[in-house]
Formats: sequence, C-alpha cells, structure tokens
Amino acid sequence: MNKQNRARSGESDHHFVPPTSLDNTDYLHAPLLRPPLYHARTSSSHQIDSLLDTEQAPRQIVVVGVCSAGKSTLVRRLREKGYRARACAQEHSGVPHLWQRQNPDLLFYLDASIHTIRRRRGAHWQQSMLDAQHNRLAHAREHCDLYIHTDGLSPDDVLSKAITFLWNQ
Repeated sequence: MNKQNRARSGESDHHFVPPTSLDNTDYLHAPLLRPPLYHARTSSSHQIDSLLDTEQAPRQIVVVGVCSAGKSTLVRRLREKGYRARACAQEHSGVPHLWQRQNPDLLFYLDASIHTIRRRRGAHWQQSMLDAQHNRLAHAREHCDLYIHTDGLSPDDVLSKAITFLWNQ
C-alpha cells in the first residue's frame, strides 16, 4: 500500500515497537559501551555492513552535572560522533534518581567551580546555588561512570576525555 493510500485508510506508515526489556543493571558497574560502529577502522562499506550485522548498536549515555559545566556541548558533540547521548536536567530536580529514568548504560557527570560558572554564564551566582545543585546531584555523582571537572578544559578537552573513556572500555 503506498503512502497516499495509507493516509486515506488511516494506517500509519510507522509501527510502534516497544523497547526490549532491560536486565537488572547495577549502576555502579554499568555495562560497557562499544565505540560507535561507523568509527570502525575500515575503509569499505562492505566491512562496515558486516560490523553492523555482528556488533551491538551504541548504548545510551546520560550526562548530568551543574549548570554551565558543558552538558549540552558534550551531548551535541558525542551525537556528532555517532554516540547515543542525552542530557538530564537533574540539577533542577529534587528527584535523586531522575537520571535513572532515562535508562542509561553509562552516566557521565560534569562539574565546574563557582568561578567557572560565573565566567561561562556572565552572571553572578552565589555559592549557595552551586551547593544546592551539588546536593541534588549527589546520587548521580555516587553512581557515575565518568566524572569530569571541566574547569580549565575546552569543549575539545572534555570530548577527548569522554571518547578516551569510551574507547578504553
């Protein structure tokens, strides 16, 4: 049935497939992540196609951290490299396990000092605001797979640390 006929019949051309059930993940020792498939060191599309048949797809990375630590930048750059990454606004939530609701395979925690936050935001934050965010993020920090303090690091440096961690798994 072509697309025009489906639209008339009310049948969707996309079908919902529920996600596979997750196994009992221990977030202190999350499953390892393989590098993205198209970063394979092969030159032919045939070799890459065979990898797609035999390897697992990249797993979900969730990035948490204080405001202006670089979460959005890291997530965007990881996605550009082929990783499945998303930010979780845990620093604004009183729900300690909010990050777990995204079912991550790996949890990255980005941190920054009050001086760095002030410089990046161009605003005068009080230390109490950062302390409150650290309190909200305590559960995530205890369970993170990778912690990066981003003071003095460029976005390239942060990405390099994340990619190095992922490749060394």
